Amino acid sequence: MKKLLMSFLLIFCIGCTFTFPNETNINVFAKSKKETIMIDAGHGGYDVGAESNYGDYEKDINLDIALLVGKQLKSYGYKVVYTRTSDSVSWSDDNTEDLQMRCDLANKKNADLFVSIHLNSSEYEANEYEIYCDFNNKNTVKLSNSILKQLDQLYYSTNRGLLDTNETPLYVVANNEVDAILIEAGFISDDSDLYYLKNYTNNVATAIAKGIKKSLNE
Repeated sequence: MKKLLMSFLLIFCIGCTFTFPNETNINVFAKSKKETIMIDAGHGGYDVGAESNYGDYEKDINLDIALLVGKQLKSYGYKVVYTRTSDSVSWSDDNTEDLQMRCDLANKKNADLFVSIHLNSSEYEANEYEIYCDFNNKNTVKLSNSILKQLDQLYYSTNRGLLDTNETPLYVVANNEVDAILIEAGFISDDSDLYYLKNYTNNVATAIAKGIKKSLNE
């Protein structure tokens, strides 16, 4: 009887030995799954966005930053999708339909995150970067703060902080079923901001990508 009991216990222990690592492997696999991130280069095509004092279009700088952010995120192992990868857009020149199409694309591509890249403009002196997000969404607040911390390290402009889209509604955030933020990377109307955004585009893009990565990894 004792031999039979010992044999049973031995078989049970061996079974446990092979079972537990498999469960651990499943958990590790689940944690290593990378998010799908949609990068939205604001404006494009018919819509040039804001214009600098020297004829630069916001849509072009937005696209340059967006493509570099996506490239960096891909190097981190994330799946990246875009609303546009050139100045050609597939939607109509109706502004509301344009913005809705960007939201629809995020759902169609099963994105986990939507990051819209824009530049600000003012007739008054202003050189700042800021991020719009829903203050009721802890994920996007955390993400936005993480990106701002990385941009702060570039010392190219002033951190204006976070702005709540519940107070200042933005279509691609308010009407998006995906967690969404909108980054104003600087003022195209400011010579200093414009110079940095055009000549050190990769620095800005890398900072945004690092901020996204750090937030998602925490």
